[in-house]
Amino acid sequence: MTKNNIHGNAKLPLPYRALIDTYYLPIKITGWIFFCIYSVIAFYKLVIDRLVNVVVMLFNGEYSFGELGLFDYSDWRLTTNFIPFDTILRYINYSQYFNIDTIIINLLGNLLIFTPMGFLLPLLSKRFRKARTVIWAGFFSSLAVETIQFIFTVGSADIDDLILNTLGAWLGYLAYKSILIKPKKDR
Repeated sequence: MTKNNIHGNAKLPLPYRALIDTYYLPIKITGWIFFCIYSVIAFYKLVIDRLVNVVVMLFNGEYSFGELGLFDYSDWRLTTNFIPFDTILRYINYSQYFNIDTIIINLLGNLLIFTPMGFLLPLLSKRFRKARTVIWAGFFSSLAVETIQFIFTVGSADIDDLILNTLGAWLGYLAYKSILIKPKKDR
């Protein structure tokens, strides 16, 4: 397979194609490094940071497992939402009761945090050149984060976060398709 045909039935615009053909391996390695850094930062901000804070509080003796509510699912209804679009509609319908920063961080932040995944994965691997593959990758990655948040009772497990994260991965894929790929003209 030639490098000019690495995108199947679509080609990169001429300036990008020449650049990629010339520096294919260094670009690929750099891309994977950026993707790994992005993944670690995103996972850290979504899960690890919260878990580290809990572990530090336990280690310092400030709180016990019971006081922190770890693995205590008696009040899971307060920190978990299984109703699709409930949180999104609550932010929209009752926006006057919420700080605008909270709305932006929760809605736009959840949408944007998985957008780089949808953009970078198709660039880095042929396996992710189809929309459904990127959408599934975003879905399962977000599901892993929400599951960890539920199990360890850190943050809130919310199906709307899952929806927004998956939508963000799809938007990243759309950006990849619209910016970097031009369909071949039929002759």
